[in-house]
Amino acid sequence: METIKKEVRLCLSCMEEHEVSTVQVCEQNIYKGKKVGYLAVYDYCDRADELTASEEMIKMNDEAFKTAYCRLIGGQAP
Repeated sequence: METIKKEVRLCLSCMEEHEVSTVQVCEQNIYKGKKVGYLAVYDYCDRADELTASEEMIKMNDEAFKTAYCRLIGGQAP
């Protein structure tokens, strides 16, 4: 887990205002029988030791997964 940035704001994990880290995590999923590795972005709460994702992060992570899958099978990224 690598920290990208930190900012003080309302944390959606613990519902308190404090410094929340935006982190990059190596994820792996299996799709159509192939193991796909990609970098996903989440907010991390050190108080709750939890990762959460905003709607924008979910879309970015989905795009990163699709791009990684296309590269894995030798196709072009969407």
